[in-house]
Amino acid sequence: MNLYQFQQLHEGTNEFTVLKTIYDKYLKNGDIEKFYGKYYGQVPLQSTKFFSGLSRNAATLLATKVADSMLVYCNSTKACCSSNQPTQTLLSEKEKAGLQYVGGYVLHNLHKKHAKMSTIESNHAMAILRAGKMETGSDSQRLVSSLSRGGLWSITKPAEKIFVKTEYYFRQMTSTVNLTRVDIADIVSKSVSDSELLSNYHLLVSDAELVPGDHIVKDILHDIVHLYVRVRSFSFAKDIIQRHKINAKQSKAKLTLQPQTH
Repeated sequence: MNLYQFQQLHEGTNEFTVLKTIYDKYLKNGDIEKFYGKYYGQVPLQSTKFFSGLSRNAATLLATKVADSMLVYCNSTKACCSSNQPTQTLLSEKEKAGLQYVGGYVLHNLHKKHAKMSTIESNHAMAILRAGKMETGSDSQRLVSSLSRGGLWSITKPAEKIFVKTEYYFRQMTSTVNLTRVDIADIVSKSVSDSELLSNYHLLVSDAELVPGDHIVKDILHDIVHLYVRVRSFSFAKDIIQRHKINAKQSKAKLTLQPQTH
């Protein structure tokens, strides 16, 4: 597979037309279920026609990877061309490091939870979670590397993008002045419905060493996003309390410094 050189499909061929039609329809309607339905109903079944020179098994495996890559590319194209308000969260280096740390914590803790069970479902769940772990350290995740003693996970790029998108919805839903509560359920719901987040999650699933059932795929995504939002809600509440304490100290200091009138 590593030595395979893709033979570009010529415009006007049936295979080129099939892929272009599927791509254009998704670009227009953004319906992931319809995209996968159309794609898997046509491409993997005739994979050797789309990827000539490969065995049927290798061509079919490559076809599944191409589906996920098409989604990622299409979503990035739509994001660049969109004239609406930005849907990306711009993170400072410090914020990005914190997000990577929390993301690794989320994946690792869910993995530990499922490791205590001895079921087929838990094995499938762990396979998805491990697909989000970067096996070797990365210079781009120095906070995790500096704090890790073997217990922290560095995360892959698709996993990081899942958390960045979730962070976007978290900030969007907690930007209200004098917020009294964090609506975790609503943030989770918006996150797991986002097409870009879903396409990156499907990259994780496709890289898993096992083939999980649909219900496991859905449940693990919800668990990943839900735990991330819970951790962020806790840190968000701590920040608010800390700000109140600082403001209270400053107010007290001002009152102490005011001259007393007799």
